[in-house]
Amino acid sequence: MNTFAKAKRKKLRIKDMPLTLRPREKLFLQGAKNLSDAELIAILLGTGSAKQNALVLGDKLLKEFPLKKLDGQLKEMVRYPGVGTAKAARIAAALELGERLYAPASVSKIIVRNAQDVLSQVRDIADKRQEYLVVLYLNARHELVLKETVGMGSLNSLQITPKEIFSHALKTPCASLIIVHNHPSNDPEPSDDDIHFTKRIHEAGEVMGIPLLDHVIVSASSYYSFREDKSSK
Repeated sequence: MNTFAKAKRKKLRIKDMPLTLRPREKLFLQGAKNLSDAELIAILLGTGSAKQNALVLGDKLLKEFPLKKLDGQLKEMVRYPGVGTAKAARIAAALELGERLYAPASVSKIIVRNAQDVLSQVRDIADKRQEYLVVLYLNARHELVLKETVGMGSLNSLQITPKEIFSHALKTPCASLIIVHNHPSNDPEPSDDDIHFTKRIHEAGEVMGIPLLDHVIVSASSYYSFREDKSSK
């Protein structure tokens, strides 16, 4: 019988379980890689609720919110019985640290010339439930020198200004840039706000001498490229 089954069957408090079955102690004895997802979540939760321990709560949480989608469901997680703001924040922070740990140590020598190259750099936002605005800053050789998330939310609600986009460009050897954002609706077709925003950044880029090469909208199953659409007409 596995750790979770024993904890559930006996409805034990974790501190009443044998040391070898407690998630924290098991982590130190066997290493984090030998813990189940539910055990790792239980450590982040710290405590359960009056009706269930952290291990049982962690297992139920993962069934409600699959691990790959936890990052985009923070508000729903907060409302889940036994979780709350503090526990949800710890989980969100752990996920972000993991993402940063396995992000490329350096983005130099990554060549970005077309929409396909762009897609390979932003796969992580394609299926997010919230809109993310990411800017890829390129040098004169089309090498990626900086990848920056400049906002979360719809372009209309974000009210991002050209200054916020180009301030990062002035701090790097940037010769051009590409804007990317996702559509959680899974329809990558640009809205009127998207078109207006693209025009504003394009005009600002011409003034700054840092041209906007493309604005790519991604979704879970497709994408739209302003540059490709213009070239096809």
